[in-house]
Amino acid sequence: MFKQIFIVVIVYLQSFSHSVWTFNFLGYNVNVNSLLANPYCKYTECCNDDWIKFRRNRLMRNLTNHVYGQPLLQHAVDALTSHFNPNFQNHKALVLSFHGMTGTGKNYVSNFIADSLYINGVKSKYVHHFIGRLHFPDESKIPQYKEYLYNNLKAAIKDCPRQLFIFDEVDKTPPEVLNSIKPMVDYRDDVDGVNYSEAVFIFLSNIGADVIREHFHDLYFEKGRQREDLQMIDFEFLIQKGAFNEKGGLFHGDIIANSLIDHYIPFLPLQEEHVKKCILNEFQIRNVNLPKPEHVEHVLKFVEWGPDESLLFAKTGCKRLSSKVALLVDKYYRHESRIHNEL
Repeated sequence: MFKQIFIVVIVYLQSFSHSVWTFNFLGYNVNVNSLLANPYCKYTECCNDDWIKFRRNRLMRNLTNHVYGQPLLQHAVDALTSHFNPNFQNHKALVLSFHGMTGTGKNYVSNFIADSLYINGVKSKYVHHFIGRLHFPDESKIPQYKEYLYNNLKAAIKDCPRQLFIFDEVDKTPPEVLNSIKPMVDYRDDVDGVNYSEAVFIFLSNIGADVIREHFHDLYFEKGRQREDLQMIDFEFLIQKGAFNEKGGLFHGDIIANSLIDHYIPFLPLQEEHVKKCILNEFQIRNVNLPKPEHVEHVLKFVEWGPDESLLFAKTGCKRLSSKVALLVDKYYRHESRIHNEL
């Protein structure tokens, strides 16, 4: 009986102005806003601040604990902080372009950004991954890809303005495909009635990796500059020029030509100290907090170093280390890992 009365009261209140905030029901003060809020969103992801909110501290913590040798990432954090400042109205979508050698953390960082924005992290329905070789492999189908991309982006933004679009393997994507999204990242109030200014676009590629490695090599050896002393100005124009002229998705691209990429973030090549941290992190992921030094050195032997005789940088960064560590854990630390999991 009470349940039926309660429902009738709620329905009745919905016909009133939002100036009605509370009422007394059976001696209880009841908050109308709480009652009228969509109960669906309590358990299912919705486009609201309960599910979408930039958590800068969470992002900083993940970058500090899991990404090594990339001090210039602070600029990406600052850009995101500014973009999601509630006191500032954006005039365009935020566009970040990550460049660097394989294994330096580009995918890692994009996932951490998703984790800092959405309660559901990378599994959020507001996070979209487009992979060059997977989604755009056939140049004869470029018109279909452009239509597919346009429809997907428009539908996503209409559902929720605060979307994250991650384009991986940009170097394997036809330039015409990325040119087609130029209106969505431009300074426009809307595109076909849809406003993209709250969205974030992230491009990931190996484009410019050689330029970054060579320039850092020169700065390190010839000028004695440590990576912690480097600034964005040391790399940004080089990356922009390289991305525009190097074969790939940004080759002579409209997005670069019209200065619509807000920040070109260089991922610096990793040295031995950073690779060791990656190895230790892989052990810790498997609940081995104190691996034997000889086991760390064993994994390190699988890393190929370059360039040339300097042997300063890991050619593939921290890639492939996970599988090597997994074998050692299974062979030497199985009991330790099992006990920890049972606890």
